[in-house]
Order: sequence, then structure tokens, then C-alpha cells
Amino acid sequence: SDNQEFLININCSVRVLMHYIRKKLRLPKKGEIDLCDEMGTMKLFFLLKTPEDYASKFLTARSTYYVCKVERGAPGTRIEDSYRAFVPLLKNPEPEMLEALRTQCDLLEQSRLKTIRIQEAKKVVIIESTVNLPVRLPKPDLSQHPPLPTSQLKA
Repeated sequence: SDNQEFLININCSVRVLMHYIRKKLRLPKKGEIDLCDEMGTMKLFFLLKTPEDYASKFLTARSTYYVCKVERGAPGTRIEDSYRAFVPLLKNPEPEMLEALRTQCDLLEQSRLKTIRIQEAKKVVIIESTVNLPVRLPKPDLSQHPPLPTSQLKA
């Protein structure tokens, strides 16, 4: 947040890179961070399914990137997984960067909510389909069975 600059080696895994950045900036281990470029385009490393991928796959050598804090909803609340903001750790970020970060955060949150609605709709369809299925049992074919003697019939 004091606008310090330092070089990073992108020939390592994203996990190692982000660990190094946290250590260099003395950021707590808890909480998500990410990088954005000069235009404010997030790299979305915090969503990466394979943090063992090399950072060079996503970053360009000799480019400038900024560290951003990913703000989520309050823990223990219904909105704890929501995306609240992407905040660059800069003293005076450019307004264009802030707007780009805000737009990306809003789009990511809209996508998250849409995914939740689709998952909930699938649950409703599955429940309704199992509850409302008519069951048809085959009628027994009595012509293939001999009649029972009357002494074995019970009334």
C-alpha cells in the first residue's frame, strides 16, 4: 500500500509467486489477493483450479502488475461467499483502474449468483420429478397360474 515496487520471477508456480508476494508485502496468510495489470484487468489467480501452473503462462515478462485485495462478504453470513470488491493496494490508484476493477467484481458476483440459481433450479426439478412420477405396476397375468384349491383361500 506504500506503492513499493519489486521484481518477481514468473518462472515459478502461481502458488509460489503469491506466497512470495504475501511475504514481501507482509500480508496476512488469510484473505485472498490477486494481481491486475495497468488497465485493471484481474488475473483471477484466487480462482485458479491448478495453482501449480507456471505464472509465466498468465503474466508477461517485463510488465507491471498491481496487488489487489479480494474483499468477500462477512464470514458466517448468508453473503460470505459474495464478491464485494477488488481493492488495489496503492495509495492513489487511477480512476480508470478502479472502474475496471469494480466492473469485473460486479460481473464475477453476477456470474456467482447465476450459478447458484441454476443449481437451485436443478435441485427443484430433481425433487419435483421424483415426487410427481406416476407409478404403473404391471397387471398380473392370472391365466398362467393354476387356480388355488378352495381350502387354501383365506377370506
